[in-house]
Amino acid sequence: MAKVQISTPGIHSPLEFRAPHKDGSWRYLEHTINNLLEDPDVRGIVVKSRDVTERRELEEQLRHQAFHDPLTGLPNRALFSDRLEQALARTSRGEDYVAVLFIDLDNFKLINDSLGHRMGDQLLVAVAERLEGCLRPEDKVARLGGDEFAVMLEGVTDESHVTRAAVRIAKELKPPFVLDQREVFITPSIGIALSASAKDRPEDLLRLADMEMYRAKSNGWFYSVGTDLRNTNRALKRLELEGDLRRAIEREEFRICYQPEILLEDSKIFGMEALVRWEHPQRGPLLPSEFVPVAEETGLIFPLGKLVLESACRRAKQWREQCPRASGPVVWVNLSARQFQRPDLVDEVAEALRKTGLHPSGLGLEITEGLAMGDAQATNATLRELAALGVRLAIDDFGTGYSSLSYLRRFPVDLLKIDRSLVEELDEDPEDSVILSAMIALSKELGPRAVAEGVETVKQLARLRKMGCEMAQGNYFSELLLGETASVLLATGSR
Repeated sequence: MAKVQISTPGIHSPLEFRAPHKDGSWRYLEHTINNLLEDPDVRGIVVKSRDVTERRELEEQLRHQAFHDPLTGLPNRALFSDRLEQALARTSRGEDYVAVLFIDLDNFKLINDSLGHRMGDQLLVAVAERLEGCLRPEDKVARLGGDEFAVMLEGVTDESHVTRAAVRIAKELKPPFVLDQREVFITPSIGIALSASAKDRPEDLLRLADMEMYRAKSNGWFYSVGTDLRNTNRALKRLELEGDLRRAIEREEFRICYQPEILLEDSKIFGMEALVRWEHPQRGPLLPSEFVPVAEETGLIFPLGKLVLESACRRAKQWREQCPRASGPVVWVNLSARQFQRPDLVDEVAEALRKTGLHPSGLGLEITEGLAMGDAQATNATLRELAALGVRLAIDDFGTGYSSLSYLRRFPVDLLKIDRSLVEELDEDPEDSVILSAMIALSKELGPRAVAEGVETVKQLARLRKMGCEMAQGNYFSELLLGETASVLLATGSR
């Protein structure tokens, strides 16, 4: 039994002891000791005891609720992060690692919406049980929220250890879940992050694993291991860029610039290509190549793409009102692969037109040749839905890949934009000259009009005119212009 020092007069802080009850249970007793030995009227020690078992149980219950998911009983994000921090502190540099697996259930929302939230909750509980059942006792599993789970593995010596765990998890979740006599199938997308040292932060590892999960989902894999995650500085810079990108979308730090597309016959502007630029508060202007890949991998391309689309439509509407005697230039917007493959793309374009009041003929949408030919049948179906809205369509970067002429003939496109790489070598490479000339002739045969991109010199322009190219775009005519500057250009009689 613990010894209590009571030589100091006055009331001592309460002490708690656990004591056996006659019914065999254990009770918590709180003892308050009042030293009255120096009080001439008492000269003794008064000990007050009370049963605080219910209070202790309530405190334990509240503590458990604060750190556990109420549905599955698994640790929540806060407790998982705390355990991850402790595991990282135990990591020896270069000897072993801590791994985090970020797990997302594909199509869970569809199941939840179609079968009801009660069935969705049952499924999450069943998934939690299977995850706990297929992991080692020392591994930690948590529910982060929604249909997202996380697993922490300690003592990892190489990536194969982690990938085997991912395969084991996928195998465990593959059999159907029986919910109210109904079989439900799910598949996970798993992102994997490996620690580099004890200095790694739990939130960084979780975010890295989250990014890898999105990469796995977008590429149709069931798991993805970040090959550069042991290079912490590089990985954290990428994380910082992702965080900055999220805030930039909220704060609308992006500028939409425009580059004119010129009719070579009379040098008039027939279109404006909208190109996004990011004015980063610390790093200055960033090119799309520096942030679009991150936006693609994280899904931020969707809010960013919506921002660009609506901004371009508003500008096109303004230019149409500015040119009362003409229809105004067509404003062309580039669509990324993930945007084009999104099921609700047509609805989003229709909503942007409705919201801004732009007539569909004032908007053009561009996809790359590689994207167009990736799944030509699906591309054709989507292009025809967009064409039915009345918007213009273009194949960008034409000439950089292999295109089936039969599909090109069937695609409802208005323009073929010849890649700048062919135009750049026009002065020096006779072979490129032959290829470019053939492409211009091909466009006339197939129907879409050819636009030569990247025109920089008067010599290139002269060669293009000689080849019969109808339209061109590039810094020879104009550099990128902010919207107001482009408005001035249009107002000065360039049409």
